[in-house]
This record gives sequence, structure tokens and C-alpha cells, in this order.
Amino acid sequence: MLRPVIIAFLIVGICVVIHTIGLVYIAEILVARRQKLSAMGTVGHVAVLLFVFAMVVTLHMIEAMIWAGFYQWWNLFPDLETSWYFSLTSYTTIGFGDVTLPEKWRMLGGVEGFSGVLLCGISTAFIMIVLNALLINRMPDGDSLPGAGGGT
Repeated sequence: MLRPVIIAFLIVGICVVIHTIGLVYIAEILVARRQKLSAMGTVGHVAVLLFVFAMVVTLHMIEAMIWAGFYQWWNLFPDLETSWYFSLTSYTTIGFGDVTLPEKWRMLGGVEGFSGVLLCGISTAFIMIVLNALLINRMPDGDSLPGAGGGT
């Protein structure tokens, strides 16, 4: 029982590192283009949000595929499609239950779900930061968003 848990936490660590690097990279892209973003109108801001969404979803898909790759490596499912299906349903905590891990490895599904929830939460916070920055950018000088603590 200890071996699967140790392996699960190693995979969680890999996914956290990938996610962190990915979000920092996206942030660096946005910060480096801050002046251009300031001049963008509505269509430009929509494009920025679509870019951020696409990158965040890509990060999550990569992380789910890492889990699926592990499941496939250990022959826990008959094919990669089933491994990825199980991984996505665990990572997103949907957990249909139509595909399950062998008893020895079943702790992995819960750890993957917990990891997915936390990484999705970080992604949500990141998207909200980007959205907040875009909204503040559109405010006239001296104004702030309601409840942001800086305006009148």
C-alpha cells in the first residue's frame, strides 16, 4: 500500500512543478506585453482571456496525460485511451465509476482527484488575477473596481 501512495505523490509533485512553470511562463508573457495589452480594446482582451484559457486547459491535459501514462506503463488499463479516460474523470473528480483501478492501486484515483482539484483551484485564481488586471486596465485613471479598496 505504501508504494502506490509514494508513487502518487511523486506524480503530484511532477504535475505541480509543470503547472507552476506553465503559469509563471504565461504570466511572464502577459507582463512582457503589458504596454500592448493596455492599448487593446475589447476584442484584444477577449483574445488574451482565450489565450490564457487555452494554455491552462493544455496544462491540465498534460497533467492528466502524465497520470494516464503512468497507468499505462504499469498496465493498469488495457489501452492508453482507457487510461486517459480514467485519468480525466479522476483528475476532474467526475469519477463515473465505469472504469476502476485494480484494488492495489485504487488510492491513486483519489490522490489524482485531490491533485486535480487543487491545480484547478490555482488555475481559477490565476484566471481571476488576469481578468482583474484586464478590468482595472479598462478603468479610467484613478478609478478602481467596486470592493477593491482603492476607489471612492
